[in-house]
Amino acid sequence: MKRSTAAATAALATIGLLTGCSTAKSDGSGDKATSTVRLATHPTQAFQKGWNPFAAYPNAGVSFFYEPLLRIDAQNPEPQPWLADSWKFGDGGKTLTFRLHPGVKWSDGKPLTAKDVKFSLEVPIKHTELNLAGALYTKVDAPDEKTVVVHYPKGGYADLGAFKNRNIYPEHIWAGRNLKTDQNLKPVGSGPVTLDSFSPQQITLKIREDYWNGSFRAVKKVAVVAAQESSMRSLLLKDQLDWSTMSWQGAEKNFVARDPGHHKYQVYPLLGSEGVLFNTKKGPTTDVHVRQALTKAVDVTKVLKVMGTQQPAVNPSGLNNEVGATWLPADLAGKTLKQDAAGARAELAAGGWSVRGGKLSKDGKSYPLSLNVFQPYANWVDMGAALKDQWKSVLGLDVTVNNMPEATFTQKEPVGDFSMETAFAPPSGDGSIFGTLNAFSSDYYAPLGKATTSNFGRFNNPDYNAQLEKMAAVDPADTARLKELAGPALTILAQQAPFIPIGGSASFVDINSSHFTGWPTPETAKYTPSTTVGPDTTLTLQQLRPAS
Repeated sequence: MKRSTAAATAALATIGLLTGCSTAKSDGSGDKATSTVRLATHPTQAFQKGWNPFAAYPNAGVSFFYEPLLRIDAQNPEPQPWLADSWKFGDGGKTLTFRLHPGVKWSDGKPLTAKDVKFSLEVPIKHTELNLAGALYTKVDAPDEKTVVVHYPKGGYADLGAFKNRNIYPEHIWAGRNLKTDQNLKPVGSGPVTLDSFSPQQITLKIREDYWNGSFRAVKKVAVVAAQESSMRSLLLKDQLDWSTMSWQGAEKNFVARDPGHHKYQVYPLLGSEGVLFNTKKGPTTDVHVRQALTKAVDVTKVLKVMGTQQPAVNPSGLNNEVGATWLPADLAGKTLKQDAAGARAELAAGGWSVRGGKLSKDGKSYPLSLNVFQPYANWVDMGAALKDQWKSVLGLDVTVNNMPEATFTQKEPVGDFSMETAFAPPSGDGSIFGTLNAFSSDYYAPLGKATTSNFGRFNNPDYNAQLEKMAAVDPADTARLKELAGPALTILAQQAPFIPIGGSASFVDINSSHFTGWPTPETAKYTPSTTVGPDTTLTLQQLRPAS
């Protein structure tokens, strides 16, 4: 599950929403016959027109138009070719050379060349305010039309996985444009679609016949539907939506059981977890004793039961015990958080804290605690309510829970304007162990009030940073050395508790196969059928076949 990056912008009556995404029966070949896949990418009430990929909050559809050099399957995070056929590090990791796939064309018919890649990868270098993906390289060369060389000041091994999030853009379209303000109303990309039509309720995309990466068996159009999660569920149940990526509380009973032959709820586990992130530079949560007390007071099993999304309890280090088994040190392997009420109270006492009137108290001063909750995720709202109850019953704390709309939450998070917040902690990153652990790197540290792109809780531990620096210099293929270095870093996370890992991060997939078959399953998939990850979305669409 990934937090939405596009802001909901307008209220929309339910009747209008349902009209905008009515059941597809326009092909004239039967009640269920259709060549249009209807999907939802993220919870929103309405779309804004424009597909500027450099915007702070890109609109739905951007991942369909633009593609990266490589893709990564979260279940097996070995990079796979996409726009690039191959890559190779040289000079001790200071150079990374990509060879591009031949014959790729932009949707306007012009060829994609190394100059386009150079232009795209130089954007975060020349426009540092757009360096949202955390580019670590300092120079890019294009010695010929199919070769791109990326230069690093020091070993860039750990940066390879980040290229899955660095899309390539046509230089002939974007050169000279204002990258931050141009609406990009007629997007030209290497992806499998062109824009067919737009309304605030639905974006319709047309499949390209000249797409470089193969044909589509049955799909001719993609309709991206604007809907909040409650509306997505209703549309899936009414056969008016084929596919979405959202967690669904009680999905087995409320969705799958209603039509077991067509309703599928799939959970694809990721490396990291989701739970509560502490602000380590503000208020009482700067004290590790407070963080450990709040952590030990939690009964993770009960919280996950309330959330009802089939997520497993995770390791105290934040890794999913199944997906992350390779990296866990022996003393952490297989462990999960257990409620320890006495230990929680002992932690507060060890830090010199007491609880008075529902608030933390120390040296005659009172400190209230609050938890910001990302409201669009219903399971996170339930998580917040369950945690509030447990902190009250175990520690006597009255924690204020602030259920916030996306716009408010995402405004406060980057600048550290919170005491605690629901979060991906640690996020699964690029699927690699370094990418996951690096989310807490001091490289992302910023003073309170100044925005950062990661490490929102301002965790800054010298020993942890030292381990990350060593890991960054290791070839990703050397898994033995990476495990050796990851172990101490994971131990530090468990001991310092910059977050409470509640449940395993996952990609949740909701499928109604009434109109199309050929959907992957967690047991057979070589990619995650996500509606928001360009290559994975494309691979899924290419395999679909008519249901009848």
